[in-house]
Amino acid sequence: MINSEENRQKIIKAFQKLKNDNSFKIVDRANPNYNCIAWAANVTDCWWESLPKENRPFKGLDGVKRDWPFNVDDEFSLRTLTEIFTHLGYVICENGEYEKGYKKVAFYAKDGEAKHAARQLTSGKDAGVWSSKLGSSFLIHHGTAESIESKVYGEVALFMKKSML
Repeated sequence: MINSEENRQKIIKAFQKLKNDNSFKIVDRANPNYNCIAWAANVTDCWWESLPKENRPFKGLDGVKRDWPFNVDDEFSLRTLTEIFTHLGYVICENGEYEKGYKKVAFYAKDGEAKHAARQLTSGKDAGVWSSKLGSSFLIHHGTAESIESKVYGEVALFMKKSML
């Protein structure tokens, strides 16, 4: 079972704040075809990583499509993440609180370096819950953006939102 206690404990070991997060659950199996940045942009068929412009996109030996969209610089940084999501219609906002009619994303940084992205879910019983793709591993839900702040991902450094109207 994906959301087994054994799998949950492995994730909690890396992300201690999830221990007290009632919304934490593992919702999908490990999948190497997309990562957190792609997931935050609603893309599940491509791994987004900083690549030299002349190497975009390409398919790896593992068959996974890799790309760095919108011709942004070959740099994994808060600046380039902001540029990518600005192309997608997002604007910088103050916080990760749920706002009906908006999609939100959070970017994480450690020691000034970008590390992770998460997105807030917008419909049904999960509206307002956050969702993270953990590298090539599991897809999880968590109650707040801050629930996965850790030694691995650092802290939330920036929020952006996009109107769904």
